[in-house]
Amino acid sequence: MPLLSEARKAADVPMEFVKACKDELAALNLCITLSGLSDEAIYTELAIDKGHFSRMRKGRGNFPANKRLRLMALCGNRAPAQFEALHLNCDLVERSKEARIRELEAELERARMAA
Repeated sequence: MPLLSEARKAADVPMEFVKACKDELAALNLCITLSGLSDEAIYTELAIDKGHFSRMRKGRGNFPANKRLRLMALCGNRAPAQFEALHLNCDLVERSKEARIRELEAELERARMAA
């Protein structure tokens, strides 16, 4: 098992799982369940109170919006983002490494020209 402080590469969840989610809470719970991590490992790593995490999982508390990206990285899947994209009639497209390298090289060149 990877160290929890290290983010995993987030992968897409099969769309039939995402389509079965009736709401955002179900997508968050799917993300957590598919991770194979214990609730304790997740709420500890995300610095969320144990009681609040339990209430959130049952729909009686809100998941902190500023921790959603970290949750997906920690759990290794994008179920919540896929759910949102599905309901916004959008597709998630993963950028290739080559495209990201080109973006960073262009940014570096702009920084050199500005210096």
